[in-house]
Amino acid sequence: MTNNTRSPAELRKMFGANLQRLARQYPSVSELCRQLGINRTQFNRYLGGESFPRPDVLYRICNFFEVDARILLRPIDEIDLPPVHPAASALTEFLGSGPGTLTENLLPAGFYFVSETGLDEPHATRHRVLHARRLPQCTLVRSYEPPSGEDSVASNLREVQGIAACAGRQIYILMSSRASQNSRIYLVKRVNDAQSDQWRGVAICLSKTTANDTTMRRLALRYLGPKPKAALSAARAARRAERTAEEIVA
Repeated sequence: MTNNTRSPAELRKMFGANLQRLARQYPSVSELCRQLGINRTQFNRYLGGESFPRPDVLYRICNFFEVDARILLRPIDEIDLPPVHPAASALTEFLGSGPGTLTENLLPAGFYFVSETGLDEPHATRHRVLHARRLPQCTLVRSYEPPSGEDSVASNLREVQGIAACAGRQIYILMSSRASQNSRIYLVKRVNDAQSDQWRGVAICLSKTTANDTTMRRLALRYLGPKPKAALSAARAARRAERTAEEIVA
């Protein structure tokens, strides 16, 4: 056996050590397993160098930690990892909301149906679909401003992106369209355990297109799930139900 050859046992041990290094940024292994969708017992076998993951599970692990399959073959110190984004350390140090605190239980990754209702105009409600994507260092959100009337605006100009964090069980989301034309701060909290797919709160909105007008709106989020097709169908059904309710009230 040459120095460039490693046995299966050595490779399993090296993969386990690499995985341990990657997992250290998460205070809870159980929560990490939930985010990865991997059984805790099986994950412990990976950590202990007892087994390799299936190709689809390895893909999930690599995609989550933003590494490649070289973690099976080389020590992690020999692999160029993406640098830690300064936003992650700022969230942890100043806001107490690092990548391991905004858990799946607080804000699951996937799609949300969002309703913003004016405080003085209870029937003036705007809707959007928002997507939350969990990365090892932060949680990103993405959405699109709904079309305004009959005006045709390119989708890239309506795109909204942002970042989500938490303080205890209170979740706050900061997002903006390009060049800060429309900025928002969402402050939400899950309604209760019986309505675990719903969040309520307020939206603080700033629009440069209306003389820097700042407004506050009631906010409701409903979780639609992680799959795009099912989420869009659920969003359309929710919108139809709200329109029917609005017609009844009117």
